[in-house]
Amino acid sequence: MRLPFQRSLEARRTRRALPPAVRDGLRLLRIRARERIAEERWSDSGLLSLARFVALDLETTGPNMHADRIISIGAVAVAARAIRHDDAFEVVVRQERESGVDNILIHQIGGQEQRGGADPVGALVSFLRYLDGAVAVAFRAEFDATVLERELRAWLGIRVGVRFLDLAAILPALLPGTPNDSLDDWARHCGLPPIGRHHAIADAYANAQLLLIALERAQRLGLTTTADLIALEKSQRWLGRRR
Repeated sequence: MRLPFQRSLEARRTRRALPPAVRDGLRLLRIRARERIAEERWSDSGLLSLARFVALDLETTGPNMHADRIISIGAVAVAARAIRHDDAFEVVVRQERESGVDNILIHQIGGQEQRGGADPVGALVSFLRYLDGAVAVAFRAEFDATVLERELRAWLGIRVGVRFLDLAAILPALLPGTPNDSLDDWARHCGLPPIGRHHAIADAYANAQLLLIALERAQRLGLTTTADLIALEKSQRWLGRRR
């Protein structure tokens, strides 16, 4: 039986085991994340026409968000209502043991590539630095948010509280009356070219394209800030209207 404070103790031990430079870097990243929230609230950087979002996708060792590990992270920034191809992130995270054959057939990251990936601590720190406190955007974001927070706690001993925006919640609100349920459904509905599904960077790019459509529609409806979009998502969840 785990004691209520055991997870906190384990997280503290994990943090203390990190090199001093990594601990100092994480402290600065957490400060920066709080600063970004304040900037969006009190300055023009919170306007949808100027804001920077990060569309992302995670490939994992399986479908269990409470247990499976991150194999790869793909992300691309959407800033000032444009996809920034020069502001992207992709990494394969090293695995001590590669995932099963069925899983490899899905994401096409073989055992050798998994075992030769980037150190998990370095990969996660690099991703947080890339994110820079921005709102992360994903489809069915609960999965990505849960896995990412768990991995950050396991490898870095921190709880960052990355802010997520779920396209599965806001797209039906902004483009009502559609039967779309999956990322593929929305991509076809919006006329996007076929995507290389289950490749993290390809799915991240599809999310970025759908986010552009959502931002354009949101501004037509009078939503002007990041906070407006986050409030829309929360209301959709409260009403149980996520597709």
